[in-house]
Amino acid sequence: MSTRSASADRPLGGRPRDPQIDRAVLRAVRELLAADGYGRLSFETVARRAGVTRPTIYRRWPSKAHLVHDAVFPTEGGSPVLIADTGDFVADVRRMVADTIASYARPEARAALPGLFTDLHGDRELRAQVVDGLRNHALAEFRALVDGARARGELRDGVDAGVLFDTISGAAFTRVVSEGDVPSGYVEALTQAVVLGAVARP
Repeated sequence: MSTRSASADRPLGGRPRDPQIDRAVLRAVRELLAADGYGRLSFETVARRAGVTRPTIYRRWPSKAHLVHDAVFPTEGGSPVLIADTGDFVADVRRMVADTIASYARPEARAALPGLFTDLHGDRELRAQVVDGLRNHALAEFRALVDGARARGELRDGVDAGVLFDTISGAAFTRVVSEGDVPSGYVEALTQAVVLGAVARP
């Protein structure tokens, strides 16, 4: 869920950025999220933890939402392959479900996501800058996965990749972030729920 608008190779209007400072700041954000939560995190507390000044952070990240999202969902080195198509739709969905749950279950993610989405709610421009890039990247990969399975005749007509994607991410968010636990067998149960709604019937 991120674009690189605030994490380009240069700070906002400044000199080439020092990757060591970036790493120290993002590490401090993750540590503070896990320890104190999203609400108590500020540029001042991050600067103190990372051993830098507040202006140093502001030159790189224009808002708390940008900063937190880059710390929790880093895209250093470019956009990674998030959802690989191996030719086995069920296995690929199962892997996506497991990876999504594991990503949300990290302490910094569980601490950040509720407050982050509250801050983004109603601000379309900020949401586009912060989360839409990575979400759209993942959704495009999932659409390719669904298109491949459809071409192999595995899926029924009318399957909506966006609905399946939202089902997985929404269920994972609710289970991990809202409920706080993942029962044994949940990954397989969610996988089967998604698959049964998509596969072609004999």
